[in-house]
Amino acid sequence: MSIALHKSKQFLAPLIKIIVILICAYVLYMQWMERPLQLNELWIALQKLPGLTLVAMIAISLASWLVESKKWQYLLDDFYELSFRESVLQNLTAQAASFITPLRAGEFAMKSLFFKKSLRKKVLSRILAGTISQMLVTVILGVTGILFYVKESLNLESALYLIYSGILLLLLLIIISLWLIKKWKSGSLTTKKWRRTILFSLLRYLIFASNWLLLLWLLDYESSMLITIRNVSVFYLVVSIIPVFQVFDIAVKWTAATYIFEGGFFHPELIIVATTIIWLTNSILPTLLGCALLPFQQLKTLEE
Repeated sequence: MSIALHKSKQFLAPLIKIIVILICAYVLYMQWMERPLQLNELWIALQKLPGLTLVAMIAISLASWLVESKKWQYLLDDFYELSFRESVLQNLTAQAASFITPLRAGEFAMKSLFFKKSLRKKVLSRILAGTISQMLVTVILGVTGILFYVKESLNLESALYLIYSGILLLLLLIIISLWLIKKWKSGSLTTKKWRRTILFSLLRYLIFASNWLLLLWLLDYESSMLITIRNVSVFYLVVSIIPVFQVFDIAVKWTAATYIFEGGFFHPELIIVATTIIWLTNSILPTLLGCALLPFQQLKTLEE
């Protein structure tokens, strides 16, 4: 019986890899069939862009993932020595898993499988800490953007009510997350580690948000830089708080971007094109890289 159980666990890692890759391929295909991209509109928009624009956007997207990998390496360095190369590979393959799960649950499951069982509680707590820090940056900048966004349409009392509600929600999420970390008995992060983790999260946010600023500027988005930054911060807050599968969040992003950015374009369809290009470079590209790398990664599904 024990031999059979051991053999079954040996096949578990390859099975997980195959399932993740097949599901990613299936949902991408179904999404393309249900919402085919209008290639003529995309081509018209691309003709407005300089030749190296897509290369620059891909480079910016990959740079944001390198920062995320450095943050992941730093989060583990007090109990596990992870090389930067391993950190990059783990983040990209975890992106493939989180792409097909809600609330990025796949990231927790996939990353934990890279470590032996005795370390998984600590690893899960550090994944949660990284997620909290990224969400904290998104909420703070997003709420700041909302302040500027609603000041012309809402009175001061309504704006303050909105801010207080957002702050209370954020505090509730932080308290629950910290309680989970304590419950796992994994040891809390020092103040210095929290501070640097948040700085890594802020740097990553600024990098991937710059993709929007670059593309909107090249597409002749008629607005000041401050208004554009405000819109981008509100956009990322909106799409971050809606709990959907990553593979389906393009519809949410289309809707949010259309509402938030619509006023600045001569042609509203460019909003959809810009959102799609950002989605392809920031989400689909790392997912495809993760799927390509996943078969070569060693998952620790056996008891150790």
